[in-house]
Amino acid sequence: MPARVYLDNAATSFPKAPGLGQVISTYIEEDCVNINRTDSPLAMKSFDFLMDLRENLCSLFNYPHPECVIFRSGLTESMNWIIKGLLEQGDHVVVTSLEHNAVMRPLVQQKISFSRIPCNVYGYCSAEEAEKLIRPETRAMIINAASNVFGTVQDLKALSQVAKRHNLLFIVDTAQSCPHVKTDMMDLGAAAVCFAGHKGLLGPQGTGGFIIRKDLASRLVPLIAGGTGSRSDSEEIPDMLPDRFSPGTENLPGLRGLAHSVEYVLNNLENLEETTRENTRYLYEKLSQIEGIRIVGPGPDMSRTPAISIVSDRADIAALSAVLAENGVETRVGMHCAPAAHKAMGTFPGGTLRLSAGPFTSKDEIDFAVKILAENPA
Repeated sequence: MPARVYLDNAATSFPKAPGLGQVISTYIEEDCVNINRTDSPLAMKSFDFLMDLRENLCSLFNYPHPECVIFRSGLTESMNWIIKGLLEQGDHVVVTSLEHNAVMRPLVQQKISFSRIPCNVYGYCSAEEAEKLIRPETRAMIINAASNVFGTVQDLKALSQVAKRHNLLFIVDTAQSCPHVKTDMMDLGAAAVCFAGHKGLLGPQGTGGFIIRKDLASRLVPLIAGGTGSRSDSEEIPDMLPDRFSPGTENLPGLRGLAHSVEYVLNNLENLEETTRENTRYLYEKLSQIEGIRIVGPGPDMSRTPAISIVSDRADIAALSAVLAENGVETRVGMHCAPAAHKAMGTFPGGTLRLSAGPFTSKDEIDFAVKILAENPA
């Protein structure tokens, strides 16, 4: 029996990019410094790796202004910055029916009204249905590029064209889609893209951020204010980027690790994605052969990510998850912080059991997990 079979890459990737732990350890033990504060050659070294990271992320999302890349603790914090900084009570927003609570809770908290784009049985939301929801007070369209529950990948181009016709802010959640699906900010005319560093980018937890369109930066109200190490003679928040949205000390050990991981992903993207697709198809086909198991969401040849959700006619899915865990197989069961998605797809309130392979998952590990599911009594 394998010591650990990790099938929850939609929650966070594992294993991480090779060498990640050593890079972070070296930074903490040898290179630790606070940029924009300490006068040191190491501070310049840290500044350089952050600039390289910004440029690599701009390459990934096709945006020409690295100063517009803002680092936060992850996508959830980033989406809070965007929603609370660009929208206000009285505004109306169009969202997909598969949104994560990283979007829905800030909207509810701020009392910003919203309409959900209905989806089909696979979770796809159409541009035609989205256009029907637009009101005079609609300010933005926020799109979950790929569902964290079902793996459904939305047609960002078609939806962005609707947003453009109605002069709406087009905001994209790429937590599950990056780097599996290309998100081209310039082509989409996106106002902002939020990203997670610890999932498909294979970086450490506690990293992520957003890219804000440069012409919108002055309109985005900073969620947090404080010292930036720049313009320290003033108590006003500086206007220059990225300082305006970078108060306090950033997670430099984590960002050093993220810089390493993003570089690794960009250098090996084709092979990583090919292996991930092969593993996803293999897992999908094996799961579909188990009697009593039903896969909810897109098929293996449809536009999807590695997240695969199942329900069972034979046993409670929480019990299945427990049996898997007892045998060292790690998955996720329940609502996945996306109750709207489960309501839209008919899996509320029971939820689903989600399995998600990664580029380093082996077929032997998948076979082991599937064997447990197949043999589990009703």
